[in-house]
Amino acid sequence: MDNLGLHPDASRRHWIFSFGLSLLLATIAWYAIREAISFESVVRDVPIHTEVGEDLTVLDQSPEVADVWFRGARDDLVQLDRERIYIEVRPAAPQGAGARQVVRLGPRNVHVWTRARVVRIDPPTVSFSVDRKGQREVTVRPELQDTVPAGYDVASVSCTPATVTLRGPQSLLEHVPYVRTAPIDLQGRVQSFRVRVPLVPPPDIPSARLEPDRVVVDVQLVEGSDTREFPDIPVMLLARPGKLCAVEIHPATVTITLQGRPEALARAGGLLGAVVEAVDLEPGQTYEVRVRALPPPGTRVVNITPSAVQVVVRP
Repeated sequence: MDNLGLHPDASRRHWIFSFGLSLLLATIAWYAIREAISFESVVRDVPIHTEVGEDLTVLDQSPEVADVWFRGARDDLVQLDRERIYIEVRPAAPQGAGARQVVRLGPRNVHVWTRARVVRIDPPTVSFSVDRKGQREVTVRPELQDTVPAGYDVASVSCTPATVTLRGPQSLLEHVPYVRTAPIDLQGRVQSFRVRVPLVPPPDIPSARLEPDRVVVDVQLVEGSDTREFPDIPVMLLARPGKLCAVEIHPATVTITLQGRPEALARAGGLLGAVVEAVDLEPGQTYEVRVRALPPPGTRVVNITPSAVQVVVRP
């Protein structure tokens, strides 16, 4: 009967084999059950971060985001925090500037704090090229939006600082002479104003950075005005009654240039006058007297031609 029994070593090996087989079957069964009761969830537009060398920057990456499918128990999927999920790409051997690279995305690229498994990424690849980092000084152009009310004009616009530093891919910076501000609305503005506005990076360089990224814009407004010449305005004499017997004025007319609102200039023709004063002039003498203009309301005198006339006083 002893010969029919198992040797102790053989018995131990049999026990170990049986235990291992049972554990394997239990594990398979556990995963099968877990798979049967697991759920799937998709997180849309997960950002893709591509990490390259310190002296390089990512150029024209496509795509910028991807959709990620997760599988796991209900509790695992509930713990998905889309704000903390991102895809990180680290090329094994970054190539030189301008080289195009294609990287296949997998679960190892997805950073997520949960036991849920990544089962799919769409699109499955990301492509990009790299360029050397560079910088240059560019001017700032204010972007004015809409117009000021009728009767007002923009006299001047200035930025502080007038230039900023633009950082980004070296090959793209060479073609950027200036950057714009965010739109500055002029609607309803009737007084000069100052505003601090952000700068807008060049649209074809999404990775560009501006230093500083905001500027102060001064907008000076003035009341709108036109300039108009009025020729052949008669020159009148101002004198005490009975003081002078006869006065001759040469030339008898002048040209007056007025500045003012268009509607005021349109009414000025019949209201405009030019005078010379002869209060202190003595009879029998000839004088050169400066001409004064009497501008209508809403206008101002810019020029009088000639500015002086000869006044001949006869006894």
